[in-house]
Amino acid sequence: MSGRLVVVTRGLPLHGTGGMESVAWDVSRALAAGGSAVTVITTAVPGHPATSTLEGVDVRALPGTAPGRYSRAWWGASRRALEELLRAGPVAGVLSVSAGAFSCLDAAAPAGAPRPRFVLQAHGTSVAELTSKLRSGSALTALSGVRNARALLRDARTYRRFDAVVAVGPAVAASLTSPPLGRLVRMPPVRTIANGVDTSVFRPDPDAAAATRRELGVPATARVLLAAGRLHPQKSLDRALRGLHELTRTRPDLDPHLVLAGDGPDEGRLRALAGQLGVRDRVRFTGPVPRERVARLAAAADVSLLTSRWREGLPMAVLESLACGTPAVTALTTAVVAGAGDAVTRVDAADAAALAAATAGALDRAARDGRTGSLLPAHHELRRVAREHERLLRGA
Repeated sequence: MSGRLVVVTRGLPLHGTGGMESVAWDVSRALAAGGSAVTVITTAVPGHPATSTLEGVDVRALPGTAPGRYSRAWWGASRRALEELLRAGPVAGVLSVSAGAFSCLDAAAPAGAPRPRFVLQAHGTSVAELTSKLRSGSALTALSGVRNARALLRDARTYRRFDAVVAVGPAVAASLTSPPLGRLVRMPPVRTIANGVDTSVFRPDPDAAAATRRELGVPATARVLLAAGRLHPQKSLDRALRGLHELTRTRPDLDPHLVLAGDGPDEGRLRALAGQLGVRDRVRFTGPVPRERVARLAAAADVSLLTSRWREGLPMAVLESLACGTPAVTALTTAVVAGAGDAVTRVDAADAAALAAATAGALDRAARDGRTGSLLPAHHELRRVAREHERLLRGA
């Protein structure tokens, strides 16, 4: 079906938010680069106009909505924005990033106009998040799961109204189709389409890597560990610091240094812990960094770490690291990257000795194998991912 493609998401990188929002934007601009007319409907962006065109994508940031958040104003304004687009011309498909387009399912199309296909892009489920919170060991975190229980009931009512569902990985697909969701919901067809990485940005770059290491003040012979993302307690970056301390003790020959790329409310605690562990001079806090800078940091690193105690679907930080030729060590709560082989090592990240050993193993393999190219499995390449989304949105 011909017509405009619409992506509805509460956040974009413009909002300074994270992985899910970056995925939405990357797919949007890749669809536009492929020749589709694409409009993104999102929440208000402070300092940016309500309407703009960025990288070939028409962006409508709805005034009066809370930036990057769902709200009563968002539900009404997003539905009205889609209705305006439907009146302006044919819309072939609407991609709901998580719950972004839930209220748009009620949008009224002009008489005689075909209803667009509605596709839900699921990055996780309320069931998986609730389970993760209940297992967190924190009474406060478990109590916050009440919101997820309410969301489960909302999802059960809403999922069945979509024409198709995209799961960003096998774990998400299993959560969607297995009990309780699989029993509560008459689920539309679920298709797994992996998150995509723009390999024109995230790629091996020896010159940029060398320059970045000099900027960081890292010794030429040091091994650089990278943890990229928001410095938030749920990311459990204290585990990365404890792993660094253990690695320094057991493998001094590696001369390990850790780069924490991002900012957030946990920074003060992490800085204090680095001092307590005696590794302060081995840790670089970069503060907030644009995605292009993250690509340079990933190319400069020898291994990337993801130590979150929360269940993670398939974090972009891992995929972007692989695209830059950098292996990753992740917590067991992070999904398996199909096709990555030993480029990704999963370990109990709460065990500092196990984390250090896994990191040393990844570093030793990289040095032994001498790999210099991308480690990203081909099905994660952004252009391929965008084509799969387009076929699903147009019903091809």
